Amino acid sequence: MQGQALIDTIVAKAAQLTKPRRRFLAHILGLFLAIKGRLNFTQLARHSQHYCEHTMRDQFSHYLDFASLNRQLIHTYGSGHFVLALDATFLPKSGQATPGRSQFWSGTAQQTLWGLEASVLSVIDVERHTAWQLDAVQSPHKADRIAKDITLLQHYAQVVVWQVTHCQALSAYLAVDAYFAKQPFIDFVTQRTGLAIISLLRRDARLRYLYAGKPTGQRGRPRQYGTYVDWHKPDFNYFQLAYQDRELRIYSAVLYCPFLKRQLKVAYTQYLDVLGWPMHYKLYFSTDSDLCAWQLVRYYRLRFQQEFLLRDAKQHTGLTQCQARSVERLDYHLNASLTAVNVAKADNLSSASGRFSLGEYKTVLHNELLLEQFMRILPVKRELLINHPAFDQLRYFGCKAA
Repeated sequence: MQGQALIDTIVAKAAQLTKPRRRFLAHILGLFLAIKGRLNFTQLARHSQHYCEHTMRDQFSHYLDFASLNRQLIHTYGSGHFVLALDATFLPKSGQATPGRSQFWSGTAQQTLWGLEASVLSVIDVERHTAWQLDAVQSPHKADRIAKDITLLQHYAQVVVWQVTHCQALSAYLAVDAYFAKQPFIDFVTQRTGLAIISLLRRDARLRYLYAGKPTGQRGRPRQYGTYVDWHKPDFNYFQLAYQDRELRIYSAVLYCPFLKRQLKVAYTQYLDVLGWPMHYKLYFSTDSDLCAWQLVRYYRLRFQQEFLLRDAKQHTGLTQCQARSVERLDYHLNASLTAVNVAKADNLSSASGRFSLGEYKTVLHNELLLEQFMRILPVKRELLINHPAFDQLRYFGCKAA
């Protein structure tokens, strides 16, 4: 079948895996993209003709380097212009025996809830406006963090450090939301990886101008910083206009941030109404003072593509549906679910169909799975059925017209 053929091609490049494990991974990714309904071990075994439930549980307990596999996939099907993104996503989970279950923040509910959390490191394709999965790590619960003497923010930073080789090969910038704009996280990542951080500041952030006056000639340390910035009346003699269109106006400047204890490249961005008057503003920043302000804003705004990656994985590839009670199996399921979305996007790009709908892609692969069963069970020559003119009508049954 066409979808499974591409999956086999992608997984075949995972040279670190043995042949049986490559065959299993290709089979599982195909099932993740073909099964309608919940994706747990029972459902996977019911739809598989090659592996029983016990074998699947055993295979899921082995570590697999999904980051290397995804990096090869991204290099093959991506545009080459990337920016990294990091975010945490809440996964609802009932029961008491699941490892890592604790209270985590849910952005949807706007409160802390009992469940699991995954720290997702993704790659944003700047030219194609889409997000690729690189690696996902389950966040430890509170007791584990206390035992290891780390905070949740330190864990997030460690996720990036663990994949530093892949990160440096893909991009020099890491885009994160305003929650990560804290000194412990920024210092940990920049010092250990060399990546530049792109993020967002509060509207009332206290930043200072750099002092550009002449030396006073008096004793003591020369003055380094000027007054604090009044964001309602910034000094436009200091800020430079970097970009302007009908929707926004971007001013750039290098300022000192006392709470981060470093100089930042700040993009003071005014959002305009239909008459061209400023309605409100946002403060984007980067630790790389040489980055263009308009590129800084562009990278940060593209970070939201990661939300679509997580949405597709939750709605279509069972990101929240794993029924396992071991860290290894949960890790395998999380990464397999997100990697399946990567495979679907790669198939869409290779076919050059333009638009992408994971729901319709799953419908096609589900129809292929049913046709495979018909051809296996019914006494009809398979070659004749595949070459029949009506075969594509059956494959795309239930899909919307393009």
